[in-house]
Amino acid sequence: MRFFFILFVITFFLSSCQINNDEISLNGISVTIEQKTLPVINEILFDPLQKKDDELQDQPDFVEIYNPGNETADLQGWYIQDCPTSSGKRYSYYFAEDPSADNLLAPGQYGVIVPEESPDRTMSRLVRYYNYLSGDASVKIFIVVRKTFSLNNDTDCVTLKDSDGTVIDSVSYSSTWHNPYVKNTKGRSLEKFNDQSVSNSPASWSSSMDIEYGGTPGKRNSIYLAADRLEQHPSLSVDPQTFSPGLDGSGEKTVIRYKLPAGAYQIEATIYDSHGVTVRTLAQGVPSGPEGSLEWNGLTDSGTPALSGIYLIRVNVSGDTFSGTVNLEENVVLVRLGPGVSIN
Repeated sequence: MRFFFILFVITFFLSSCQINNDEISLNGISVTIEQKTLPVINEILFDPLQKKDDELQDQPDFVEIYNPGNETADLQGWYIQDCPTSSGKRYSYYFAEDPSADNLLAPGQYGVIVPEESPDRTMSRLVRYYNYLSGDASVKIFIVVRKTFSLNNDTDCVTLKDSDGTVIDSVSYSSTWHNPYVKNTKGRSLEKFNDQSVSNSPASWSSSMDIEYGGTPGKRNSIYLAADRLEQHPSLSVDPQTFSPGLDGSGEKTVIRYKLPAGAYQIEATIYDSHGVTVRTLAQGVPSGPEGSLEWNGLTDSGTPALSGIYLIRVNVSGDTFSGTVNLEENVVLVRLGPGVSIN
């Protein structure tokens, strides 16, 4: 009975200590949404990881398109172009030339346009590097038989045209569109926050936050936000708010989730005890997209189990969406239980 009374008191105190983050002011969101029905450019990798004789799988450059409309698009004869060179030369890459091939892009379907020396999808660098594509036949891969595209690593453009030469979508990208907190962007794609955002706007793009691959060709962008969440107010949540991990960090963990408006960020996440002493640093100077999560397993920075009690979780967020640094705070209760005792 005493345990449940203590737990009730802790939980009541926890609920009374919620931090009100509604006073955070934003600089203003400039992501503009269009109601597009034809395929759009949704992701670009222009500076891939490719190195001779390193015995690692080369990463191909690619352009991903997405069909946001309600009707299937016939891409027969479509092509992409880059910007003209100083001499006026402009490269055109016809990716749907074969009339016998399936050049249809269904509603909600992704298409990846990629240069490959062989037309064999299964042996392509794209599938071998992004190996999750090998078992996903829903992703349309359009192979242009050549080694690379001529996309510059600093600034260039990608224009999507139909068989009549009509511009369907276009983007003039710059390497400065990457998240400024990402130290090395080689091998990392530019992704849109939302497929319906204006393609030719830096506010619509940022670095992929995919940790494993550095890009998400053929699936939802890692920084994706629904249109009604592009201007979402910064928030922090903890689940569960009362947890009981093992002494070695195994078992139950608490998940810390933060949500921010569309933008590029850098975060720091620290856990403090009731005396304001740092117990655990979960993130320090980590680049981030508008949403992310962290876990705490109840251990301190030294690897010892933290004691039962109420802890403050503080996530400091830097980014050009805010004026200065925004501090998001939430509380969590850690309960050490004896053998055979359960919180529920």
